[in-house]
Amino acid sequence: MQKCSNCKTEFDVSDVRDEYNETFDGESDYDEEHGGAICANCAMPDRESNMNLGAAIQMMNGDLDYDDDFVQKWL
Repeated sequence: MQKCSNCKTEFDVSDVRDEYNETFDGESDYDEEHGGAICANCAMPDRESNMNLGAAIQMMNGDLDYDDDFVQKWL
């Protein structure tokens, strides 16, 4: 068992990797992003926040359809 570097809980890296990769459907890779250092409870909200920030920036740049509520929430 691995100990999370953020919250210090023990977790199984393989289980977290599977859950993370399934949740983000290949848009993000647990090993590349976190290298097995943090649990799902710490990794998932961090990645989701980063993805939403990126989407908001793309909306501001005109690369995605603009959603003002979304942009206001994530920027």
